Amino acid sequence: MNKKLNELFKEKQYKVYSINENSSLKEAVRILVENHIGSLMVLDDQGEIQGIFTERDVIIKLAHTDQKVSQLPVKEVMTSKDKLIIGHDDDKIDYLMQIMTTHKIRHLPIMKRDGSLMGILSIRDIIRVLLRDTKQKVKFLNDYISGKYPS
Repeated sequence: MNKKLNELFKEKQYKVYSINENSSLKEAVRILVENHIGSLMVLDDQGEIQGIFTERDVIIKLAHTDQKVSQLPVKEVMTSKDKLIIGHDDDKIDYLMQIMTTHKIRHLPIMKRDGSLMGILSIRDIIRVLLRDTKQKVKFLNDYISGKYPS
């Protein structure tokens, strides 16, 4: 699958959700649940990316603390920008799949070469592409076997 990511993003219609770094964990989880998503970009008061907040961040925090976490600010739970793993809009999907697998992440911010955020690639997006490609290959092979193509 040598497609470049920007080809996939042309087809994908979605909104990138974000939250302020000082918002509560409870607010962040509410946004995830209401929008059926697994991650939020975390921004500071100037709108600059400070990190990413994911479902996994919540689980890790809960596993390592006895304190009540719902009122903690997102910045205390998120993956900060210095640890943020990103992809670029001209990366190939195979490469990004490898990055996501190696680092065991399900949400990958995708940046344009000018430094602006293009979107978030999810493992669901990868599965959708793999499924579509597999269906196309199966159709081609079925058509070939049934003689729909000249030899």
